[in-house]
Amino acid sequence: MDLIGLIDSIKLPVEIPLLLHPVTVHFAIAIPVIVMLLEIVNLFTKRKCVGVISTLLLLLATGIYFAAVMTGKVDGSEAAALLSPEGKEELKEHKTLGIYLLYGMGALFVLRLIIAAFQGILAKLFFIVVLAIFLGFMFRQGKDGGELVYTYGANVKAVSVMDDKVMELEDELESCKSQQAQSSSSSLVSSSESSTGTEESSEASSEETSSSQQSSTSEEASSSSQSSSALIEKAKEALDQIKGVASSAISSAEALQ
Repeated sequence: MDLIGLIDSIKLPVEIPLLLHPVTVHFAIAIPVIVMLLEIVNLFTKRKCVGVISTLLLLLATGIYFAAVMTGKVDGSEAAALLSPEGKEELKEHKTLGIYLLYGMGALFVLRLIIAAFQGILAKLFFIVVLAIFLGFMFRQGKDGGELVYTYGANVKAVSVMDDKVMELEDELESCKSQQAQSSSSSLVSSSESSTGTEESSEASSEETSSSQQSSTSEEASSSSQSSSALIEKAKEALDQIKGVASSAISSAEALQ
């Protein structure tokens, strides 16, 4: 397991409250600076008690750096949801450097114990140079933390409040869109029903028209059949009259003969 994953895998038995990270960070910055000042003073005073105090402060700083990393994990997980992609990348780098600083502080404590066994000035100067390099990375970490707060709004209450308002407005917009979609769908259903009623009425009217046309056609057919039968009867009557006239003419001609 890598060094970053080792710290991430640590689970504390207690729940860490939010916004404790800024408190621990102030001590994490102040104590190494105090150790640096004590080590510089000890170059001239050469008092053993100063070296002991410096060692104890480094041990305390190691515990504070561990607390800073743990509280930073809690605050960072809370702030990540409200950060932009650039802010999330900055938060990731800030977390990585913080874990490396924790290991560096532990290494400084061990190095101070080793340096205590030597009384030479060169050993003390070497430790001061290493501590100065550590302070450079520490101040860079503090600068990145300030950018997360003041540039990206990490764990800033005003930013979280505005984000909540934006989410509420988005929810209201979605509800308005859904209501508009429902109203449009209902209007489409009513228009389709009215068009269906119109089609049914038009079909009914067409059926009535066709039935009336059929009835008129049947009436015309019946009237034409009646007129043709009347003509046939008249033709029969005329034929009977012609037959009667012809028979009377034949009888009169026979009588003359």
